[in-house]
Amino acid sequence: MVKLFLRTDLAPHVATEVAALPFVLRHGSRDVPSLRAVSRTLEALFGAALGIDVLKLGEHHVLTFSLEVLGDRFLPAGAEVLRRGLELATGLLLDPARDERGHLRAEPVAQEKEKMRRLIEGLINDKGAYAIERCIQELCAGEPFSVFEYGALADLEGLDGAALEARRARLVAEAPIDVYLAGAFDPDQAEALIRALLPVERGELPPLRGTTPHPPAREVREVHEAVAGLNQGKLVLGYRTASRLGEPGYWPLLLMNGVLGGFAHSKLFTNVREKAGLCYDASSSLERFKGLLFVYAGIDPKDFARTRDLCQAQVEAIAQGEVSDDELGHTRLAFREAYRALLDSPQRLVNLDFMFGLGGLGFSPDDAVAALDAVTREQVQAAAAGLRLDTVYFLAPQGAPPEEPSE
Repeated sequence: MVKLFLRTDLAPHVATEVAALPFVLRHGSRDVPSLRAVSRTLEALFGAALGIDVLKLGEHHVLTFSLEVLGDRFLPAGAEVLRRGLELATGLLLDPARDERGHLRAEPVAQEKEKMRRLIEGLINDKGAYAIERCIQELCAGEPFSVFEYGALADLEGLDGAALEARRARLVAEAPIDVYLAGAFDPDQAEALIRALLPVERGELPPLRGTTPHPPAREVREVHEAVAGLNQGKLVLGYRTASRLGEPGYWPLLLMNGVLGGFAHSKLFTNVREKAGLCYDASSSLERFKGLLFVYAGIDPKDFARTRDLCQAQVEAIAQGEVSDDELGHTRLAFREAYRALLDSPQRLVNLDFMFGLGGLGFSPDDAVAALDAVTREQVQAAAAGLRLDTVYFLAPQGAPPEEPSE
């Protein structure tokens, strides 16, 4: 497994260019000049796999290129699959196929613009993902984190090969590049190979902006939106937290989120879904870089107020210290199993190390387990007390009856 990460600041208007770029680049390099030629080259490398993605990590916009190949030590002498695979991947980034003007070619750009248009417009078809994205837009309005990682429809119109080539050249010149290798290889040979195939001569890089601080507290906002074709309501509560990855309170916050809604034994699932029967599903998730926590529930629209209040009550219960030994023990065990399962997945292990590195941590999965085991009940309580509800977003079916008032 080889993975390259390129980081830049998440920003409106620019985000659409950044997001489209890797999808256009996969259409070929000077030496392998088409998407079909790329596929044939991968097949010739004993079925190698090349992947691309775009991530939003806090207010960093991250492009990833991943390559999976068989280890050379398991192949006939002279196969050099790692070298040939890396030549393909780095060629796409450093020497992409261009037209006679030096721009990325118009046909791949047009194809990927249409795919991105369908992706952005199609977000509404996944009502749960749409509700969380809309909550983020309302919660973080005016902040870079409100920008969708795939950009905006309005910015697709002016996207062309010239703009994308300029963006590619700027990223290669200025973006921090992290390269990971995991598997059966000689480290010294692999490092020499990477340095030879990524001959990027750069001086001091301009600093990234980083993640902006939380704005001052405000009154809790409620946003209701109705859409057609929805069978159940989607409730999202957006909280600002007191800690982010790499800060002292992060591990208590992570364990607290597990107690609240990270697993099937958590308070939201047990009390809101199972005991009260108010929702079809209930969970919580943590955005570790921006410092946000989201509570999510799929509900009958008439149960909006009761579900909202009962979800908030679970946070308040933890803040009051109502966390049992079983809840803590089961949550620690669930995290322990999740982290150790990463050892079976080189790609997920690489992703974890990269994210820990962004937070300034040199952590292994075992280090993460140890950090969580050291968290006390009082620290979990304090993490919940540090949550600040900012935005309640509710996506309801059009024509749904009004929700029942809370008691």
